[in-house]
Amino acid sequence: MTWVADGAFVHAGKVAELDSPGVMPMLSSLRYFPPDTSSAAKYCYAVPAAMHARYLVRTTYYYGGFDGGGAPPVFDQIIDGTRWSAVDTAGGYARGLATYYEAVVEAAGKELSVCLARSAATAPGRSPFISALEVVPLEESVYSAVNFTAYALSTVARHSFGHNASIIG
Repeated sequence: MTWVADGAFVHAGKVAELDSPGVMPMLSSLRYFPPDTSSAAKYCYAVPAAMHARYLVRTTYYYGGFDGGGAPPVFDQIIDGTRWSAVDTAGGYARGLATYYEAVVEAAGKELSVCLARSAATAPGRSPFISALEVVPLEESVYSAVNFTAYALSTVARHSFGHNASIIG
């Protein structure tokens, strides 16, 4: 997998380096979107895509106390204009863990839009943030029975049935 800086895909936000010894390199920094004078409520990544191709979209969040708050903010994530889910990383952060969300979607155009947005659950003055965004193209045959014009797939849980080694995430 090739990791690239996100500057070419998003035109807002600020980068914070975390002082969290022992975390994976991809979790040692994050981009956050502080309230500003434009009062924007939604911040989007525009990732090049092939029209009607399927993609695994994984967002990863590690709060690390970047804003000096005692708990991470709650906010929404949106793919191609459709609300995907609320991001609430408090449980993972309390255990020193990152939180991730996964969805399989079909690109409607030549770009896939992945957005973070303030919501009614976002406390005033708090900032949506993201540690990593992965957009992985899938082969055409993967999930070919799913009608992606009406549905998307989202990971609810990951389980290992009969395998003794750790689950690869």
